[in-house]
Amino acid sequence: MDDDNELTRLKKDHSQLQAKVAELEHDLRDYQGLVQAKTRFLKDLSLELRTPINGVMGMLQLARSTPSPEERREYLEMAQVSASTLQNLVNDLLEFSALDSGHLPLVEKLFDLRAEFEPLLRNFKSQSQWKSLEFSYLIDDALPLRLIGDVGRTRQILVNLLNNAFAYTKKGFVSVTVGPWRGQNGGRDVSAAALRPGRCILHFTVKDSGIGIAAHRQATLFEPFATGANPLEKQYSGGAGLGLAVCQRLARMMQGDIWVESREGQGSAFHFTVECGLADQAAATAPPPKAATPEVHPGNLKILLAEDEPVNRIFTVRVLQKCGFSVVTAVDGKEALQMLSREPVDLVLMDIQMPRLNGLDATRAIRAGQVPGVDPAIPIVALTAFAMESDKARGLEAGMNEYLTKPFEVPTLMEAIQRVMN
Repeated sequence: MDDDNELTRLKKDHSQLQAKVAELEHDLRDYQGLVQAKTRFLKDLSLELRTPINGVMGMLQLARSTPSPEERREYLEMAQVSASTLQNLVNDLLEFSALDSGHLPLVEKLFDLRAEFEPLLRNFKSQSQWKSLEFSYLIDDALPLRLIGDVGRTRQILVNLLNNAFAYTKKGFVSVTVGPWRGQNGGRDVSAAALRPGRCILHFTVKDSGIGIAAHRQATLFEPFATGANPLEKQYSGGAGLGLAVCQRLARMMQGDIWVESREGQGSAFHFTVECGLADQAAATAPPPKAATPEVHPGNLKILLAEDEPVNRIFTVRVLQKCGFSVVTAVDGKEALQMLSREPVDLVLMDIQMPRLNGLDATRAIRAGQVPGVDPAIPIVALTAFAMESDKARGLEAGMNEYLTKPFEVPTLMEAIQRVMN
């Protein structure tokens, strides 16, 4: 009898061990898949980064070696195009990382559907004339015009899909329709009963007559670095392939989804949905017109730039001087506070990451009145490479009036200076 019990116990232990081994083998396969995905990710990322970097460095080398001003200008303009491509890739990576970690909050506000999207669509219509494409768009009259939602993120998804459509369509058409979601096939099914009161679902469709996407590639199209085309045979600029992954996560953050209908050689139709709130009549009234703000005169302003990186410091100083500002510089936060205590300035442009004293702590010291002779309310604008929403929140919490990220456009910097000085 004891032998039978022992045999039963051994069989039970054996079964448990087999189950544990099967579980470990499953985990090992998952881990190996993650390692392979990471390897592919880094390989593709290296390719996508090196291509625009090569464009920037190559064009700058050509610009340095040519005596012709016209030719030099052409090379510099081409270098700027490559730099913009590199910036877009970095932005995609940062945004994907923020979405992955849950650090990208939605910003919902009241918006006018046509006022927000018609200028954007008209701009793409103008672009189509240079590509011999027929571009059309339709915003369904059945949709309420006044809605509440994250219009910036919704517009970001639409722009990404339109950029892809233009990139992969050499001739034919691209079209956009915006209408109410009526339970069409595709995406995550949301019944009318499940929709919360006072909410509606917008359905965007971007169609094109481009190269289309093979069926076996559609399943992974919304994964990072999936472009729907063989990278070794790529005939069109498809970017890093992070855009669609970002689009999917943004759509799902807004209680919607994104999906594709396509056949290779016969074009594509990308759909996405987002959930919005319905604005009541009181909230939908137009806001009062803004009062005109007085113009800032650069010649009357002295700016302190706190920036430790030499090239960025030279660039920003030259930009400000060309705009007519008087500029003094500091190479770190500690020197910035010392200079502020010695000579009066009207505005501080503050980098965040600096040696000895970072920009956040320097700003806190100013706001706390710890710098002799300095008005604690002096305008401070962050000018930094920290581009995450959480970084911006920390900057504003430290007391910064505006938060600009590098690389910056000169008009954007001028607008920020205008705002803080008024």
